[in-house]
Amino acid sequence: MSTRHAARVAETKTAHIRPVRNAAIDGQIERVLRAREQIAQKINKGEEWMIPLLKRFNAEIEALEEKQDLIYQAAQIATHAAPTRAA
Repeated sequence: MSTRHAARVAETKTAHIRPVRNAAIDGQIERVLRAREQIAQKINKGEEWMIPLLKRFNAEIEALEEKQDLIYQAAQIATHAAPTRAA
């Protein structure tokens, strides 16, 4: 079997990595979103002392979404690298 043929066979056998969303991070984002919604309702009712909490939750959501995007990006890179490795 030629090297080129072996590479093609290996490429077809390569397991493709499908990028999936990280359930743990999704759960964290949902939890923070719910808490932020409750805080926003309280602020709307006049409890302005909670504004720093709203700011903190906004920053936390942004950080979690960035982490999720990076995990997705890593999965995309790994998916494209797998066939290249086989060749």
